[in-house]
Amino acid sequence: MTALQVLDMQDNDNITGMFPPTLKNLCNLQEVVFTGTNLGGDITEQMERLPRCAWDKLQALNLDATNMTGNLPVWLGNMTNLMDFSVSGNQLSGPVPLGLGALTKLTVLYLGQNNLTGIISEGHLANLRNMVILDLSYTYLKVVVGSTWTPPFKLDISRNFLSAPLPSDLQAPELAALVLFSNYIPGSVPLSICDLQILAILDLSNNLLVGELPQCRVASLGISTLLLENNSLSGEFPSFLRSCTKITFLDLARNNFHGSLPKWIGDLSSLVIFRLRSNMFSGQIPSEITELEDLQYLDLAKNNISGIIPQSLATLKGMSSENQDPRQTGLNGPFVQTSERFGEVMEFEWYDDSLFVAIKGRELPYSSQLKYMVSIDLSSNNLVGNVPEEVGSLIGLINLNLSFNQLTGNIPYQIGVLQSLESLDLSHNQLSGEIPQTLSNLTSLGEFNLSYNNLSGRIPSGPQLNTLHTDDPASMYIGNTGLCGHPLPNNCSENETPHGHPIGEDNNVWSTEMSFTLGIIVGFLLGLWLVFCALLFKKTWRIAYFRLFDNLYDRAYVFVVVSWALWFRQASASSST
Repeated sequence: MTALQVLDMQDNDNITGMFPPTLKNLCNLQEVVFTGTNLGGDITEQMERLPRCAWDKLQALNLDATNMTGNLPVWLGNMTNLMDFSVSGNQLSGPVPLGLGALTKLTVLYLGQNNLTGIISEGHLANLRNMVILDLSYTYLKVVVGSTWTPPFKLDISRNFLSAPLPSDLQAPELAALVLFSNYIPGSVPLSICDLQILAILDLSNNLLVGELPQCRVASLGISTLLLENNSLSGEFPSFLRSCTKITFLDLARNNFHGSLPKWIGDLSSLVIFRLRSNMFSGQIPSEITELEDLQYLDLAKNNISGIIPQSLATLKGMSSENQDPRQTGLNGPFVQTSERFGEVMEFEWYDDSLFVAIKGRELPYSSQLKYMVSIDLSSNNLVGNVPEEVGSLIGLINLNLSFNQLTGNIPYQIGVLQSLESLDLSHNQLSGEIPQTLSNLTSLGEFNLSYNNLSGRIPSGPQLNTLHTDDPASMYIGNTGLCGHPLPNNCSENETPHGHPIGEDNNVWSTEMSFTLGIIVGFLLGLWLVFCALLFKKTWRIAYFRLFDNLYDRAYVFVVVSWALWFRQASASSST
């Protein structure tokens, strides 16, 4: 097939071995895609089997995740028309050849997730002025570029060894995504970051950044994803975010931010994931946070937040439906950003790092599946008051953690309707009363903890509750001296219901006797009232009634007198004899 221009064998994992020798006849090839196959072998040997007569025509070569090894070929620069070169997710090693700099038409370069070493410098990148996406993530490369280098549309150098501060003067007017998480970048976030007019994704998490965030001008940021987790950043809640109404993912967790949460948080109407975990925020949770209709992940754990939990949770529509389609929220799979420079829509993955979610008693990594996580975590604060009954309207909840607070009152029975709930932790509070029987309806539960409260009564049972913590089921209820029944060692008395109400045979007898007595009393009073009314309104009945009593009185009088006289005579006669 000598006229063939596109050869696409993507995602056929049964394809193995070397390119066949007959491939050399395909002189018109412009695109070769073997991503997701099991070709294996040395990458230089494989690329040498591509038709040399097509080297100057080839525009796209995608060999991601093909299990190839070895070094990139030194003659890579001979493919002068190459625009898309992707070899990520392999086992490549060694340096990046300087010939890469000769690929002046290159727009997409994926070298990530390999064992590449050495330096990638401005000599490699200076002439690549058409670059749109540069991915050097998960490699061992040391990136050294000068201030004159212009970054591409998307720059990903995550999980590397970057150890220099961010440039004070960022000259990158076309930069839309800057992903530098998990490096060793020190210093502060420069003010020039505010000049990146189309920047939409900024991920600087897991670095060594310090100080306060710059106060950007209102019109300069269209941020949709801001990830700054696990640094040493400080200051109050960033005020410039008030103008970032397009933001969907905000992560300031594990820093040193302090102060109160602003009431204008409700203006961030597109917010879907909101993480402030492990900071020093104080004050109350503003009720305006319930105005975030798209919110589906709220994590304010491990702060100094006090006050009550907002009651109007039912307005969180992002948590009020089961099995959400991510396309209906702000996290609609790939991030879409328009570039005027290229006159087309470029699609990027909105999130590529693993986020550790505290669920089921431990922290579990979530990456692409994070968009399906519906969670509220307010644990380890100083919250008081009741658990709002409105929590029962959030039927999409998968994780609810209110542990280590000072909550009081009863556990709302409405929690029993949260059929999607996989983890429920209300431990270490001051909750009282009985455990609602409705909790036995939670068939998806994998983690359940009510320990160290003031709960009382019989522990409810159910098919799912009886399968939890099989190694130590009592740990779910320990620290509640008023609880009884399985799996605790203290048994309930026979006359105690699961809700703490006495019932039994003696109680049934007592209830029957009381009902009979009450019926007699009511019947007597009703009959007496009828007789009284009859005598009051019927004259002839009154005459007959009183005549009857006169006759009865006379007979009784005569009977008593005669009986007394007879008894007296008999007594006198027996005494004289």
